[in-house]
Amino acid sequence: MFVVKAEEAERIENPYGADVRALLKRENAKVMLVTLNPGEALERHTTSVDAFVYILKGKALVEVGEESEEAKKDVLVFLPKNIPHAVRNAGSLPLKFLVVKLG
Repeated sequence: MFVVKAEEAERIENPYGADVRALLKRENAKVMLVTLNPGEALERHTTSVDAFVYILKGKALVEVGEESEEAKKDVLVFLPKNIPHAVRNAGSLPLKFLVVKLG
């Protein structure tokens, strides 16, 4: 059995200053818990693998390519590899979401 408590998970340094915790790091999948305070964002970037975000709490504005979508709790947004994407806290409370990288 493999169990990770979010508050004890490894913090991942990032250029956005966001609280990013590595919940799972495997060769074919990575799962991170991200917390963004109001006004914070993971600015536009690309990844070399497909990924998705799953909103746990709060309100996000997710941009993928030229499209954007407001996403709240229990919404999943797919992020294709090599397509610029961003996630912004669009609310007045902290935003928590999972990022899952595939491959």
